[in-house]
Amino acid sequence: MSLRWSSLTAIAAVLLVVGIGAALASYFAVRREAHRFLDKQLQQVAVYALEARNLRPAIKSTRNREDDLLVQVWDDAGAPMRSTNPAIAIPRGEGTGFSNEIVAGHEWRVYTLAEGERTAQIAQQIEARTELAEHAALGAVLPIIILVPVAWLFLGLVIYVVMKPLGRIAATLSERSVADTMPIPVTGVPSEVLPLVAAMNRALSRLQQTLERQRRFISDAAHELRTPLAALTLQIGNLRPLARGKELNTRLDDLEAGARRATHLTNQMLQLARLESGASGQQRSPVDLGALAEACVADLEPIAKAGGLHLSLRRNSEVPLAGDTRQLRTLLTNLIENALHYTQPGGEVTVETIDEGRGIRITDTGPGLDPDLLGRVFERFFRAAPQHVEGTGLGLAIARSIANGHGIALSLANRVDRSGLVAELLVSAHLDGEIANAPTGA
Repeated sequence: MSLRWSSLTAIAAVLLVVGIGAALASYFAVRREAHRFLDKQLQQVAVYALEARNLRPAIKSTRNREDDLLVQVWDDAGAPMRSTNPAIAIPRGEGTGFSNEIVAGHEWRVYTLAEGERTAQIAQQIEARTELAEHAALGAVLPIIILVPVAWLFLGLVIYVVMKPLGRIAATLSERSVADTMPIPVTGVPSEVLPLVAAMNRALSRLQQTLERQRRFISDAAHELRTPLAALTLQIGNLRPLARGKELNTRLDDLEAGARRATHLTNQMLQLARLESGASGQQRSPVDLGALAEACVADLEPIAKAGGLHLSLRRNSEVPLAGDTRQLRTLLTNLIENALHYTQPGGEVTVETIDEGRGIRITDTGPGLDPDLLGRVFERFFRAAPQHVEGTGLGLAIARSIANGHGIALSLANRVDRSGLVAELLVSAHLDGEIANAPTGA
């Protein structure tokens, strides 16, 4: 669960408990005060009843029960003088004070006031009093019941606003490339989160220093490895005019092929290291992947013919994205070369655009792969092909690294209609904005 939802849930639970407690406390407090108010009302009516000369019977047509007070007055001899409802006779109290009486099937709250020669007694049904008190108590509780959900809504809004800087930091980090080691902006970051951001910036600084040392190592390694291999290839060429005999020429051919493979492996290792360390120097611009695929097919057509293969292109639409043209060309070349290398003579390799210009599909008629090995083909130096097929095991690893750097989904699967492999490049939809904003002419 996210920090935002954890905070909202915890505070909402506290608000709920506090709201329930406040509602119960208000309910019982208001109910108690309502009973006190009604008792005070009985006392006041008793005072007025003693001073009044005439009491008219109660009118029961429109008044509520809580207004139907039974007023009785006695003289000093104990004879009834007046009553608002002669049909109900509540016994005269002995002295001033409150009491509860059951008369005519109802329980009454009775206040007796004895002064001088007369006694006034005011009674009200307890059922009516309770109903009135509960209405008042519920009226006090209702705002609390309404305000708790409203408080939840405002609380969610407040937590969203407070957590928004963290969301911006998370969005910034998720959109960064692997090689981006620029410090995280601290503008608008809450003080409680500032130490965390500062620690992340220090970690990024150390990472930047590590990448810089790695870049220098790659540059030095490129110089130290390429120069001896180039010299070795040159020396092999110089020995050929001096070679005598078929066996020596064969050995020189093997030595030259080994030097060529070593040079190719070194170049691929350096290229993969640059891609993974971010030292490749991407220059993004609007690119049509379909046009690049067409150029790659044209370049590899002689290799396909020499191997007795049919290489074709079906370009139905453009495949636009923002990317580095050189790297994307390497990506397509590696995938097409992989299909050509592992397809037997007489087979076909087809390159086509798919999904209304959202990607490229490369299909071959080779032997395919064991399903258990498909998940490992993008590992460095992993080769699932027969040993007689020349390769370094880095081509697909380089292709995956370039695809990841451009937000392209690269997948490799066996064909379902026959033997062979299908490689798909699906361009992410979110790259449309990058295409519009990318510089031209890279």
